[in-house]
Amino acid sequence: MTDRSININVGQDKILDLDADEQGQFIAFTNSKTVLTNDNSLTIDKEIRFPIIRRLDLETFLIADSRTDKLSNGHIYNFNGKLIKSFLIGDGLQDIVVHNKKIVATYFDEGVFGDDGPNKDGLAIFDLDGHQIFGYNSSVEKLGIDDCYCICKHKSNTVLFYAYSDFEVCELNVDTFKTTSFDTPTDFSGASAISSQAENIIFHSSYNDKTSFFYWDKEKNEVTKFGNYSPLLKGIGDGKFLAYGDNGFTIINSVD
Repeated sequence: MTDRSININVGQDKILDLDADEQGQFIAFTNSKTVLTNDNSLTIDKEIRFPIIRRLDLETFLIADSRTDKLSNGHIYNFNGKLIKSFLIGDGLQDIVVHNKKIVATYFDEGVFGDDGPNKDGLAIFDLDGHQIFGYNSSVEKLGIDDCYCICKHKSNTVLFYAYSDFEVCELNVDTFKTTSFDTPTDFSGASAISSQAENIIFHSSYNDKTSFFYWDKEKNEVTKFGNYSPLLKGIGDGKFLAYGDNGFTIINSVD
C-alpha cells in the first residue's frame, strides 16, 4: 500500500468537500464559497450547508447541499462562476459519482425514508442537465436500498455500490440501467468505502474494523484483510481511495 499527498493553497480557508481522480486532478469547495481546481479559482453565491462538489466536464461542475427542504439543492455552474441550472437532486445525499456523462447520486436512510424526491430511490441517475432518468427503488423489484453505504466507478459505463439492508454488491450499468447483484461474505459488513481492480473488489472500514482494507476475490469468494488506514475514505476505482483534510488530499493505492 502506498499513498501520495497533495497540499492546496487555501489561505485561511478550510476545505469542506473535495473530489479527485487518481492523477491528482481535483475540485474542492471551501468555507468562503470558493471553488478550487488545479488551475482555477472562483467564488459562488449559494449558501451550501453540507456541500458535495463534483466536476461534470471541462466546462461545468455540480455543487449540491446534502440536506435540503427546498425545491432545488443541486446547482450546475460553469467555471466562470455563472449558474447554469438548479434542480432537485434530493435530501440525504450520501455521495455523488459522475461517470460516462451521468450523475449518480446515492442517499442515506434519512433521505430514503424522508420527504418525496429522488432520495426515495436510494440511488438516482441524472443526465448532465439535472433530469432524473433512473431511480433504483422505483425500478428494481429485488433488493431495495435503505441506505447506500458506498459507491465507486467500475468499468467504462458501470458503477459498483454496497447498500443496507441486504449488503450485496451491485453492479449497475449507467446507460442501460441493468443491475447485477452478488452475494457477499460477512467479513466486511458495513464497509464505508469501495473500489475495484478488474473483477475483484476492495473495501475499507467495516462495522467491526474501522481501519482495515478487505480484498475480495470474487471468483474464489475469498477475503483477505490487509493494511491500515484512517476512516472516511472514498473509493475512486482501480484499487485506489481518496482522503482529504482542511488543506489538501491524499490518494491511497491499496493494492500497488
